[in-house]
Amino acid sequence: MRTNIAKNIDNIKDQINSACKNAGRDPDKITLIAVSKKKSYEMIQIAHKKGINNFGENYAQELQEKASKISSANIIWHFIGPIQSNKVKIIAKNADWVHAINREKIIKKLDLECRGLNKTINACIQVNISSEESKSGCNPKDLLDVAKLVESMKNINLRGIMALPKITNNKIEQKESMQLVIALSKELRSSFPDAKCISLGTTHDFNDALIHGSTMIRIGESIFGKRQ
Repeated sequence: MRTNIAKNIDNIKDQINSACKNAGRDPDKITLIAVSKKKSYEMIQIAHKKGINNFGENYAQELQEKASKISSANIIWHFIGPIQSNKVKIIAKNADWVHAINREKIIKKLDLECRGLNKTINACIQVNISSEESKSGCNPKDLLDVAKLVESMKNINLRGIMALPKITNNKIEQKESMQLVIALSKELRSSFPDAKCISLGTTHDFNDALIHGSTMIRIGESIFGKRQ
């Protein structure tokens, strides 16, 4: 297992370098988030020893358990799933980043919990780019209004946007979705210059996401293998 994870990480890094070279981008400015949901402590530690510092979790309780057990000053925890109101306190305490804020109630509650902890948390606004009912995220036309609300919070740092485009084999459709994400990011940055992050790209589409301009990719299966 140790060898497989190490080889997988080397392979991902090679692909990042190649995609960035083709796009004229600096690979050192790409954040690789290892999606570690449902993965063991041992697997996370192997990835960490291989140089991965950013880990993504989808479930609040699992994040809490791992953050308390795997203590390292240079591990950065990203909560990348939808945020439930009754889980905000756990997420505020254990996450360094959240990638899926989009609702006023959650934004205000997250800010309040972080204030109580005397911490600030980094946040990306999730945009439902493909208007899929099964996915969270704000409507693209509401992005700036949500951004204004996040920016007004003292304990949340607005860092950018996140999107989960529909998985498709149609390259034209995929390209159009990613171009829309990049256009929305540009619009966001015009009003909020510090919101530079684009959390876009998973195991299925990260190469294309990097070519289009993603700055953060979320990779699980290609690092840790298929979920059992």
